[in-house]
Amino acid sequence: MSGIDDRYTVLTERLRKVAVLESCGSVLGWDEQTYMPSGGAAHRAEQLALLAGMAHHEATDKQLGDLIGELEGEDLGDPGGPRAANIREARRAFDRATCLPRRLVEEISRVTTMSQQAWVTARREKDFPSFLPFLQQVVALKREEAAAIGFGEGGEPYDALLAHYEPGATSSWVDGVFSPLRAATVELLDAIRGSRVQPPVDILTRSYPVDAQRKFGMAASKRIGFSFEEGRLDVAAHPFCSGFGPGDCRLTTRYDEHHFPGAFFGTMHESGHGIYEQGLDREAYGTAMGVSCSLGIHESQSRMW
Repeated sequence: MSGIDDRYTVLTERLRKVAVLESCGSVLGWDEQTYMPSGGAAHRAEQLALLAGMAHHEATDKQLGDLIGELEGEDLGDPGGPRAANIREARRAFDRATCLPRRLVEEISRVTTMSQQAWVTARREKDFPSFLPFLQQVVALKREEAAAIGFGEGGEPYDALLAHYEPGATSSWVDGVFSPLRAATVELLDAIRGSRVQPPVDILTRSYPVDAQRKFGMAASKRIGFSFEEGRLDVAAHPFCSGFGPGDCRLTTRYDEHHFPGAFFGTMHESGHGIYEQGLDREAYGTAMGVSCSLGIHESQSRMW
């Protein structure tokens, strides 16, 4: 294939195919946590494992790797421009994915799906021992993933996993950021607890009808910028936001008639995630320029609210 433009176009098409496959899994994952009957967990786990394996196959295809290599050797002009960034991040994603066997990718998807359902039941029944075996399975699989990726001499296994969410970060770096914050936060919390000023908080635990909470939360979400023409709000055991791609972003929250802050601030937080998702470049979908640059940046947008 000749011409940088032609090869770059093929690259973006290949990357979008991977993104679409992954988004199919995201839709099923969202449904699993919102509307799927509990009896469907085992079959859903197989569906998600199949999609994860298909996406992994596309993401590790040798022709994709060769194409990235060819473009890396070309003069793209601005080394900090969008094309260069997309190629650089495509290389990082390809190298990471090729470290993992398809079997492991599918098994992680299968086990985490079953574990999510086990957690929902254990949380509701306050029965952590029933969830423990699932947690142990997940940890064992993630350790296997970390070992397959590698974390360098003197590093920690979590370094390999952390790089997926926050490229370039390490466990020791994160500890250096959070340890001073923890000390200052604990000191502040102790001062608040020891203060003679105790503001009334009964307003937080008054009875608020769930339907009224839902309407108020949606109105506030819309007010700060989330578009319900391209998104929706549903109920889940734990609030989350899932962006499926251009024009479709789902928020969830949970309601307690006697604890208004839970649903309201959960909705605001997830709306922040959603606003960020809705603001991504649609034309760049599937490439690095069309997704969040890190989980830390994503969380910074949600915690503003």
